[in-house]
Amino acid sequence: MKMKILLFLLCLGQISLVYAKQCQIERLTATQLNLNSSYLSQAATSFSVACDSRYAIQFNSRNLTNSTGSSYLSNEKNYKLRTQMNISGATASRWNSPISQPATNQNKFVVLVQLMERPTAMTPAGVYKDNLYINLMF
Repeated sequence: MKMKILLFLLCLGQISLVYAKQCQIERLTATQLNLNSSYLSQAATSFSVACDSRYAIQFNSRNLTNSTGSSYLSNEKNYKLRTQMNISGATASRWNSPISQPATNQNKFVVLVQLMERPTAMTPAGVYKDNLYINLMF
């Protein structure tokens, strides 16, 4: 009988030591990035992450072609314009791969997109799009 009571008290002690981890994305500056139709035009967004434990962040895009951030915009007829995306604020600048980050009460990230192809008079008109995905794993 004493063993059961002691085990119960140990379990209660363990419960009080466990708490939910908390991570959140804050201060997003733009939900849509608009590039000009000129060679090397740029657009950026920034946001902060607050997390009370180590976490991983993963950046990806629908049209990503490699882990260094090469991607493309495509129109409704699937015509493509090359882009280059860069990450600052992370411990590495890898795409489509979790990047381990230390616990912090505010870590600022910036994602920059640059048009790497010169549109010409022969470039079909239309709305060119890509989707950017940011995943937090904690």
